[in-house]
Amino acid sequence: MKVGSGMETPETIPSPVKVETMKAALQTGYGPDAREVIRVGHTDVPTYESDQVLIEVAASSTNALDWHYMTGLPYFIRLQSGLRSPKRQIPGADFAGVIVGVGDDVTDFAIGDRVFGDVSQGAFAEYLVAHPRLLSLAPQSIPLEESATLGVAALTALQGLRDWAAMKPGDRILINGASGGVGTFAIQVARALGAAHITAVCSTNNVDTAFALGAHRVVDYKKEDFTGIEDKFDVFFDNAGSKSLRASQRMLTENGVFVMITGRKGKWIRPADRMIGGAIGSKFWKQRFAGGTASANGRDSATLAKMVDDGQVRPVIDRRFTLDEAVEALAYQAEGHARGKSIVTVR
Repeated sequence: MKVGSGMETPETIPSPVKVETMKAALQTGYGPDAREVIRVGHTDVPTYESDQVLIEVAASSTNALDWHYMTGLPYFIRLQSGLRSPKRQIPGADFAGVIVGVGDDVTDFAIGDRVFGDVSQGAFAEYLVAHPRLLSLAPQSIPLEESATLGVAALTALQGLRDWAAMKPGDRILINGASGGVGTFAIQVARALGAAHITAVCSTNNVDTAFALGAHRVVDYKKEDFTGIEDKFDVFFDNAGSKSLRASQRMLTENGVFVMITGRKGKWIRPADRMIGGAIGSKFWKQRFAGGTASANGRDSATLAKMVDDGQVRPVIDRRFTLDEAVEALAYQAEGHARGKSIVTVR
């Protein structure tokens, strides 16, 4: 047996799992109401290949990505997820847990390791299978279940600022949509990367949270149109898509970068239409347009774990649900009003 490098002692290292079935959230079709297309039931424990590991899930967390897979919208996402019905029954991307089975070809991890990551789908279950390249050891300074929040949203914030924006120390950052999962991480990551100034845009109820996370100025979009700010920014991190591309571009410095994270949702291609429009329109800008979707990888997850252990980043927890309440958790995520992240506790 490969002995883990996590926090477990030899007496508490899990044995390879012998159970055959597990509890999981199961998606039966596409639709906007989680209560109609998802149920909690039992299914087979997944088997792992020689280059994979089996993880006993401690917790998962919800994301906007789950909404897209739940609804099958925009329609082009079904080219990946299944045209008429989901190819993969179990939703959930973010997870944290303990490795209980290791393939013969795996050398980087061992039974007993406490890990977290982003697997796109399959996390709302008692067990999941993952490739080691998607994993990182969990941070030591927060409970394991909170490590489940460091998936899609945290990776989007890190990669969006560090890679897509190529943010530099001393940059001035505007974050539109600063109170959800991505936004709360983006404020903290921007501080960790050396931002000289951060303006956060959010609703009235979240102003204090944005300040507490490190924003220098917070604009309540319900009371003020933030495009009227006279200041210019080196990076416009757009996590809401609430303003036109032209109005957004005017807020940038001459060499600024507009980073599109999301936009208004639609049935066919939205929010991808905004991405396409920005890519075309920016050909006539002095400034640069960037965006995309987060790439799950253990290297960046390890960077986030270090930021957590160094005290630079902390998850903002909105609500906690149990696996039996996974349908309610996804329904709450679909409302689009979460402050930070919601956790689904499995163990």
